[in-house]
Amino acid sequence: MTRPGSLSPPNREFGVETPYCRQLGQSGDLARPQSLTLANIVYSYSMEVPCPDGFLLTPRDPLRAAHERLNDFLIAEEQRNPATPAFDVSPWRKLPKRELPQQTLAVLRRIRWLDQHDTELEDAHKSRITFARLLRVLYGISAEFAEPELVSIIEATTELLGRIAPYGPIDRITDYLKRSDLTPELCRALRAFQANLREEMSESQASMQSLRQTLYMLLWMDEWEPLDPARCWSECVRRDFRQMTGEQRLKWRALLKHLRGNAPVRMPRGWARDARPLLDAVGLDDFQEKIESWFAPFRSGQALPLSVPGSHVLKGLIWYCGVAGDERVKACALWLLDAVWRQKRNTDKSMVALTVLGISREELEARNLIKERMPDPMPRYLERLRNDLCAIPTIRMVNDEKGDLLIVQGQMHFYRLFRSTGRIERVSDNTVLELNWHSLPDQLRLVVNRESSSEFQIQMRAFMLMHDGVFARHFTEKPGFAGSPRMRSADE
Repeated sequence: MTRPGSLSPPNREFGVETPYCRQLGQSGDLARPQSLTLANIVYSYSMEVPCPDGFLLTPRDPLRAAHERLNDFLIAEEQRNPATPAFDVSPWRKLPKRELPQQTLAVLRRIRWLDQHDTELEDAHKSRITFARLLRVLYGISAEFAEPELVSIIEATTELLGRIAPYGPIDRITDYLKRSDLTPELCRALRAFQANLREEMSESQASMQSLRQTLYMLLWMDEWEPLDPARCWSECVRRDFRQMTGEQRLKWRALLKHLRGNAPVRMPRGWARDARPLLDAVGLDDFQEKIESWFAPFRSGQALPLSVPGSHVLKGLIWYCGVAGDERVKACALWLLDAVWRQKRNTDKSMVALTVLGISREELEARNLIKERMPDPMPRYLERLRNDLCAIPTIRMVNDEKGDLLIVQGQMHFYRLFRSTGRIERVSDNTVLELNWHSLPDQLRLVVNRESSSEFQIQMRAFMLMHDGVFARHFTEKPGFAGSPRMRSADE
C-alpha cells in the first residue's frame, strides 16, 4: 500500500506501479512545512486532495485509508492491459477482515459522490462501473459486520438503488442474523431500503423476486412494528411471540428466524435438517399448543387476511408440522383446507406446503384450492414469436427518399429523427426532444454518446424511441421548443 507523502513511492499491491501525489506525511500525519505556523497547520488540515476520479479527499476523512486504496485501484485499472479479462482480486481478499466494512462503505460513498457530480465529470460512469465491479468482489468475501456498520452500508446503498445491484447488503444481513438478532435501527434502515427498491439494477426478475421475499420475512421479524390484526392472519403469531419471555422467547425467535421467504415450493432436505434441533429446543408440547391456537381461525368460516409475508410464515409453519411428525399437529395443519381467505392470490404457496403432510397437489387442484399449472408454450410458438420480434425494427423504422429523415414508430408515439442535425421531434405535438444522457444507466452510456455523431448513434436513439414505454423517461423536452411548429433540416 502506498504510504502518504508529497509523492508516494511505487505501489505494487495491485500489480502495477501507482505513484499518487498526496498531501500527508510518511507517518500519516501532516508533512511538517518549512515554516511551521498556525496558518500553515490550519491550511494543511483543511486542504482537499483531488483523487483520480475527481473525488476530493480530506486528511481527516475517517475513511481516508480506504479511499487511498481506491485511488491506487483506479490508477491500476487505467494501466491494466485491456486484454486481461478481469482485475486481480487477491489484494482485496488479503485485506484484514476488520477493514472490510469501512472499505465497502468507502466504495459506496465514492459512487454516491460520482452520481452527485455526474454532470460535471466526463467519465463518471466509467469510474462507477469500475467501483461496482469492486463492490461485488468485496461482498463476496466472508466477513462479520457489526450492527452499526450494516446500518451505514444499507443507508448508503439505499441512496444508490437504481445505480448499483441491491443484493450485497441483504446477504450481509442474513449472515449477521445467523449469530445475532435484528435491532430497531436495522429494521428502520431495511424499511427505507425496501421502500426505495427498484428494478433497474436487478440481475433478473427471479433474483429481484427472491430479494423482495427475503425482505418481507426480515421485516416480518421486526419486533418493534405496531401490530395490525387487519393486515394479516400471521399477526397473531407475532403477538404471541412478543408476549413470550426468557428462554421461551429465545427459542421461538430462533425457530421463526428459520422461516424463509425465498424458499422453493418443496421443503428442502437441508431446511428440514436444520429445523429439527430448533423444533426440539421449543418442545413438542409448546409447539402443539401454539399451532392449535394460531390455526384455530382457519375453522371459523370467516374470511381471513393473508399478506405476502404471512403466506411465507404459514408455509414455514406447515413445514415445521411435517418435521414434527406428530398426528395432533398434522390434524391442526389440515384445518387449512377449510380456511377462507380474502387475498386468494397469496394462498397457493401455503396450500402446496400441505404436500409434506401427504396431501397431493392433484387433490388440492380438485378441491379448487390452488390453480392448475399452465403447460409450457409450444416450441414452434416461441420460434414464431422470436422471428416476429426480430422483424419489428424494419417495420417500425422508415427512411425518407433523401435519407436524412428517419421515422420511428414507438410504443406510445411516432418520432422524426434528422441524421444531419441529430434533431428529434415527437410527431403528435411537434415537440423537440433531447436525450438526457446523464440519466442513462452506466452500462448503456458506454455505447450511447452524448451527441448523435454517427449512424450508429442515430440507430441507438431510434431503438430507444421505438421502445419509448421503457426509455421515454431518458428524453426531455428541449427548452423553448415544446409544441413548436416543426423545423425541417436544411436538406429537407
